[in-house]
Amino acid sequence: MTGKGGKAKRSSSGGRASTPLTTSGAQAVSGTPAAPQTPQTPRTPAGFEPLVTQLGGGNLDFSAMLAIADILPVMVAYIDTSLTYRFVNKPLADWLGLPRRDILGRTIREVIGDKAFAGREPLLRAALGGERTSYASEIEHATRGHVAVQSDYVPWADPGGAVRGIIILFEDVTEQRAAERALRESEERFRRIANSAPALMWVTRLDRVRDFVNDAYAEFVCGPGCDTDEARTLDWRGRIHPDDVDRIIAESIAGEASLQPFTLEGRYQRHDGEYRWLRSVSQPRFGPDGELIGFIGVGSDITLAKHAELELRRQVEERTAQLAASEAQFRAVFEAALEVMVLLEPDGTILAVNNRRELWRHADPSEAIGAKIWDAPTMRAYPQHAGLMKKGIAAAARGRTFTAEVKMEREGAPTAYLDVSVQPIRAPDGAIVYLLFEARDITELKAAQEQLRQSQKMEALGQLTGGIAHDFNNLLTVVVGGLDIIAKRAPDPKLKRYAENALAAAERGARLTGQLLAFSRVQRLEVQPTYVAPLIENMRPLLRNVLGPGITKNFDLDQAMIPVMADPTQLEVAVLNLAINARDAMPEGGELTFSSKPVRVRGGEPDLDPGDYIELTIADTGVGMPPEVLERAFEPFFTTKEVGKGTGLGLSMVYGMARQSGGAARIESTPGKGTAVKLLFRKADEAVSEAAPGIEEPHVAAAGPAPASILVIDDDPDVRGFIVEALEEQGYNVREAADGREGIAEVERETPDLIVLDFIMPGLSGAEVARRVRDRHPDQPILFVSGYSETDAVKRIAPDAPVLAKPFRAEALHKAVRGALTPTG
Repeated sequence: MTGKGGKAKRSSSGGRASTPLTTSGAQAVSGTPAAPQTPQTPRTPAGFEPLVTQLGGGNLDFSAMLAIADILPVMVAYIDTSLTYRFVNKPLADWLGLPRRDILGRTIREVIGDKAFAGREPLLRAALGGERTSYASEIEHATRGHVAVQSDYVPWADPGGAVRGIIILFEDVTEQRAAERALRESEERFRRIANSAPALMWVTRLDRVRDFVNDAYAEFVCGPGCDTDEARTLDWRGRIHPDDVDRIIAESIAGEASLQPFTLEGRYQRHDGEYRWLRSVSQPRFGPDGELIGFIGVGSDITLAKHAELELRRQVEERTAQLAASEAQFRAVFEAALEVMVLLEPDGTILAVNNRRELWRHADPSEAIGAKIWDAPTMRAYPQHAGLMKKGIAAAARGRTFTAEVKMEREGAPTAYLDVSVQPIRAPDGAIVYLLFEARDITELKAAQEQLRQSQKMEALGQLTGGIAHDFNNLLTVVVGGLDIIAKRAPDPKLKRYAENALAAAERGARLTGQLLAFSRVQRLEVQPTYVAPLIENMRPLLRNVLGPGITKNFDLDQAMIPVMADPTQLEVAVLNLAINARDAMPEGGELTFSSKPVRVRGGEPDLDPGDYIELTIADTGVGMPPEVLERAFEPFFTTKEVGKGTGLGLSMVYGMARQSGGAARIESTPGKGTAVKLLFRKADEAVSEAAPGIEEPHVAAAGPAPASILVIDDDPDVRGFIVEALEEQGYNVREAADGREGIAEVERETPDLIVLDFIMPGLSGAEVARRVRDRHPDQPILFVSGYSETDAVKRIAPDAPVLAKPFRAEALHKAVRGALTPTG
């Protein structure tokens, strides 16, 4: 055997060996059983005479002592002053793997080798000097492999005090070392695991002093990088919330006394001063003899869960105070839901229902418990959906979520639209244990979506009709201008009459385009603060004449005198149109009601901003409209009247007027029960002025000194040609330009007395041309002509510039030009 190194230890007492040792005959030393002999005086082995003498002379049976030494669990040897083995008990000889006869009489150096002896020799010499020493080392055993051993060297002295040898107590501590190493590794592994855990962990003694805390515990106590010693010595009672301290201490004492695992929940102050909810689970720990030596605890931060629990408990107490505590949480969530909820068996049997009240639902939902969902009272009222419910239950029972949109329609009840779903609820093992039926009323959502869709459709129609009206106005300008010239110059009375009739028809077309522009909200209204109720009151005589005696007129007008934003003239036209439509819908007579009231829009309306409004309602008791007609009622050119009896622009003009005023228009109609048109006007921020301004007309003045120079800029060659010819007839010097860039170039070449400028042109618009011209020539007179009524845009660019709306006659053009050329001031 060779030593792997070790460590020596000298006895702190430095005393002498006090345990005597005696040996017997050689046959016992060798470990070979001796044959039975006649008892005789035992023979003392050489070197043991002093020891035998000290133990009582030669009368002691050495073989008996050897037998005792051999059955001891300790490995023992004795060496003399020459470090020669004089005694080895059987456990040591067996461990060394040598017969005793091969050990006795040999020196330690010879038995363990030079290298191992070199490490022990100083300690052996010290023991021969009377000092008790010890040596621990790890060696390679011939048969046992790598082992750890512990040797104690006890000096043995005669009665005179002279050291006669050394008693060696030898112990194989390999298993002990392995156990200690495993324990250290286990403890280190425990520490690593504990420090990696997000939970607080600790180990305490019976006196509540903590032997161990993990990093999460230390960080909670005193922050990141906290000294664990500081955390271990913390008195937790000072960190418990004042409202919880008495309860937690009492529960802790009771839990420890039970010697069973116990749980505590409470608020504890973290290192930053914030109180956090912690849930701790503690259990007793016992020593090797089963005695209680302390407790082990694990704590987790449950603040978020606790807040949620407390909030849920609050809702439970408000809504279900009469329910049993065992189902309190379930019922709170169930009843607080905004949808109709039904808990089902996988076969469709109803187990529980919430009490969400809906117009389409049976008055007492609890009557459905125990029945199949398709046989429940609500479904009996809507038997057309029984098959769908069976299909949904079957799909969910197979593990698939079923969804559908259901129209709840029956006689005597309002129609509702539901978003229905049936979904499986699984146990932890994946088995389907319940089904959850949910029905959310989306009637208002669908109505809002329909309003949004209708609003978007009307916006698209507005853009289309606005473009058409603009181009049509250009065409009508040429037609009206040409017919006007023919009517003035025709010598034949018949030809003049034809031209005048055509001119009248063209002007009716111009009025139609005006209605189209009002619908598209391109032609700006003169919106101003207006009182609705007085306006309707002033229309009573006109309405009486229009409606006739067969229709009863009712007025329920709010007299709060709240001003709204509207064009009074256009509002009168709209009311008159609606009254005429109502009259036509009641050929046998009926009632027509005019009512107004303030309403507040809080949001969610697709075409209205939140705020205060006045709602004006014109309701009749006529034939009403079917859904397909109601859907298209506001569309331009849509009419149900006979050919020649309606243009289809009346309601579209009403819609455009309301939208352009910042409000909205709604229609409610039921076939056979009548129609109600609701106009909403936004509350004005300003008061109604004493004298509302009228429509601004071009200033008319006497003609200036002729001939004036006029530049006509218009992209439409026919319109431009009509304007140029009409002005040349009046003696003006006229130049023309086909677009904005050409017009600016003409201005730079020679500044005219007046620019007649089309407002809407491709490329550079009339607004951009006016801006560039006014930048170079601030006082340049400009007369705008446009198929739109762009008064607002014109005022922003050229506040003093008049606007002549297309189509127009030559006389209107002459008057506008004279007004534009005449200085004001």
